[in-house]
Amino acid sequence: MGPKPALKLYIAAIIAAGLAFLVWLVPPALMQVPWLEVLFFVAFTMATEAMPVYLPREITVSVSFCVIYAVLLIHGPGVASLAAAMGALVGNRPGTPWYRIAFNFAQLSLSAGIAGMVFLWAGGEVGHLKVLPHMLPILAGALSYFFVNSILIAIAAGLSQDLSPVDIWVSRIGSVVVNYLVLIPLGILIAILFLRDGIAGVLLLVVPLALARFSFQQYVDMRNVYLDTIRAIAATVDAKDSYTRGHSERVRGHSVAIAKEMGLPEGEQEIIEYMALLHDTGKIGISEAILNKNCCLTEEEYKLVQEHPLIGAQIVSEIGRFKETSAIVRHHHEHYDGGGYPDGLAGEEIPLGARIITVADAYDAMTSERPYRGPRTNEEALAEIQANAGRQFDPEVVRAFMRVMEREGD
Repeated sequence: MGPKPALKLYIAAIIAAGLAFLVWLVPPALMQVPWLEVLFFVAFTMATEAMPVYLPREITVSVSFCVIYAVLLIHGPGVASLAAAMGALVGNRPGTPWYRIAFNFAQLSLSAGIAGMVFLWAGGEVGHLKVLPHMLPILAGALSYFFVNSILIAIAAGLSQDLSPVDIWVSRIGSVVVNYLVLIPLGILIAILFLRDGIAGVLLLVVPLALARFSFQQYVDMRNVYLDTIRAIAATVDAKDSYTRGHSERVRGHSVAIAKEMGLPEGEQEIIEYMALLHDTGKIGISEAILNKNCCLTEEEYKLVQEHPLIGAQIVSEIGRFKETSAIVRHHHEHYDGGGYPDGLAGEEIPLGARIITVADAYDAMTSERPYRGPRTNEEALAEIQANAGRQFDPEVVRAFMRVMEREGD
């Protein structure tokens, strides 16, 4: 399925604007810059862009920005715009649609070109870099690149997912702004070395750039191992109950979708993802005979089952990183009106992550087979959740979940 009509118009407009920028900026620049230097920086940008690191939730990080920004400081917006655009032609995930590649080609040329013009407007001098006197223009140009790049992408993502571009931009800014800030000094260093020693000086930075990319990759690999370990723990717990295999993974998927729909920052989405996988960890302390009982529980047995959020929170709190967020596990059976357990919290006293997991957990429980009943249909489960908004469930979370399910049903 291709992009939606509004997204098609937006992509076409950005591609047209990007090409117009290149036609306007590049030819005059090429008349003033030696071809060898142009080819070197285009190749350098493409090489760094060809080795991206893929973060969770479709976020891509590369070190190409520092090269693009160095080109801007050395040769101005024309060559920088060309290098940025050419970099977009490589490093794409397999199967990336042509229109997405074309969009990236155009928006990167716009980002670099506008950043270069802001740098010049703020008093910067191309090819005559003086770090302290030019610090304001350097920062103004770098921030311009970041804002143009991130806003254009947020608008495209919003049109694609029927979400607010503002919410997308706010939720993801923390994940990418650090990348830009860290790479600004490296871009300045590349420019200084080139202006002093030429191409040979820049080649000395190949190893530091490779190390920067390696550090990004190590973070992702560590995160994936972390997540795989948590998934293994969740699968072990789910295996105690023959009727709930895969339950934690499904709750994770719904919880992350709700958090994303609500525009929560990436860091909060990640914590909710972990807590959703671990929300039933406390069942490891509940007898399998009770969990798999095919008739109604006695009052004493039900009280034992109600202890699983407490047991789970205690287990999760032993993991240093989750000590503070273990409250999400503790309170995922609280009700919005205060009628839940274990502490009878109500409303916003309940952590938002717990309120999100409560909805996802209830939906999966209703649509899954249980020893004492068959599964409900999706429509029946959604109707039940809507009927209990404001009582068992947070109304805002319910609205977000309904939007997610409506899109998935389209």
